Amino acid sequence: MFCPKCGKEIPDGSAFCPSCGTNVNTMSGPGGPAKPSAAGAAFGGLGGFLKSYFASPVQATRNLLAKGDLATALILMGGQLIACILMLLGFSLKISMMTHGYAEVPVQFWFVGGLLGDAIAVIIFVALLFGGAKLLKSSCTFQDALIACGSHSIFISILMVIDFLCFLISMPLGIWVMILTMILWVALGVSSFQMIAPELESGKAWVVYLAAAAITIVLTLLILGEGLLPALMNSPVGLLTGVFSEL
Repeated sequence: MFCPKCGKEIPDGSAFCPSCGTNVNTMSGPGGPAKPSAAGAAFGGLGGFLKSYFASPVQATRNLLAKGDLATALILMGGQLIACILMLLGFSLKISMMTHGYAEVPVQFWFVGGLLGDAIAVIIFVALLFGGAKLLKSSCTFQDALIACGSHSIFISILMVIDFLCFLISMPLGIWVMILTMILWVALGVSSFQMIAPELESGKAWVVYLAAAAITIVLTLLILGEGLLPALMNSPVGLLTGVFSEL
């Protein structure tokens, strides 16, 4: 049962929403309490997950997997996309500051690179993680892999935003925080991966996760560095964005 006003989940039979205080009975139709919109339910579920995650990350992830809440996981991944763009923007701004504006990093690098780079990395990584688990006879589904990756992206997104600020302060500091972000990405991710593939021994889970992470980094850099970004830089769209970035 969901609150018809704020969309947060409430116990069945409740007269008032414990979050916003709305009288559920007065806002319900003849068929009972009204259901919230899809967006309201999704963001309501996100709020509940964040609250429980900071209290107990492991239990919150287990609950998300048990409910099969793919919408919350996808919203969290969307937040990671924005955080990745910010992190690369911080790097680009620092380059401009260090060269007194003579070396401007084009928008294709920090915006398009951050947006597509993170999206491509997520797709490749989840596919490799799912494939590795299935290869070792795990019963997990592709949706489980998506939810697990989305649930542990919270701290990664927070660190990326912090890294944006660190790059503005110091280039070495920003690089060190970026390395720390990648280390925590693996460390936090393995625990989530073991939840969806409990059949795998701890050693095998680490091998699958590390292999998937390494292959993802290499493939993403090859796709962006050797093909996608250069093509965008030379395309009419790339030229237009370059002109607008100069204005």
